[in-house]
Amino acid sequence: MRKQLPKSRSPRIALLQAAFVNWRLPGYLGSIAYRLRPISPALFERLMDIRLVLETQRGPSLTARLRDVNGPAEVFGLDEYETPSLDWSRLAYVLDAGAHVGGFVLWAANRSKCKIEALEPNPATRALLESNVRRERLADRVRVRPWAIAATRGSRRLRPALDSAASALVDESRRGDVEVDAVTLAEAIAASGFPRIDLLKMDIEGAEHEVFGALEAQTLDLVEFWIIECHPVPGTNHGAIQQVLISAGFDVTEVAKPLGQTLLIARRRGRP
Repeated sequence: MRKQLPKSRSPRIALLQAAFVNWRLPGYLGSIAYRLRPISPALFERLMDIRLVLETQRGPSLTARLRDVNGPAEVFGLDEYETPSLDWSRLAYVLDAGAHVGGFVLWAANRSKCKIEALEPNPATRALLESNVRRERLADRVRVRPWAIAATRGSRRLRPALDSAASALVDESRRGDVEVDAVTLAEAIAASGFPRIDLLKMDIEGAEHEVFGALEAQTLDLVEFWIIECHPVPGTNHGAIQQVLISAGFDVTEVAKPLGQTLLIARRRGRP
């Protein structure tokens, strides 16, 4: 599933090269920014907010700040979602929880005629997501929602990260956190109006553990296929999520990722 990266002295440059036609711009600009970080943190921050138009090797292009590049680079550079057990041509309804700037949205829309419900609580990355949906003329197929997914509905705090794809919900607030609206997965599916979810992609930076801890059988029954990025969180284990899926009738495959992350790919047992 994960493709072989080009040979390079830098894993980051190799990933960008695999993902983007114009990989040199984010690659070298990022290298300059990180070298300047100890000398001038203010200049580093300004460089990280520079907007780039990334031309993917797969065809779609998207706008992202330098701090946003890693998310779409993984989508288009590693082919993480190119799994042989998923027939993209048969997908009609997709829910993207943690849509970031739209890497997966563009990936999915480029492979099928599906309708996509894209959830992104971070206002800065959501603005870019909406811009990229318009850029690729997908407004009739993609609806963007400003929600985080959590165990319960309510107001939560989102902590922005240097790599914006790593922004995560937190319980204890501090300066710089962003207040966002959270809904349950069942509420998000109901709001979509979709009769079912053919594919649910979840990349919510650790909140997947609380979501699956509160997930009900009725919600699991609405989903045919899952791709979940599981993040290491103290006191949790992705095995608990895997067991919930197995008990609900899914065959589950694990794919190891860097930094202790695991990709869970789950297909409903007995379905073609």
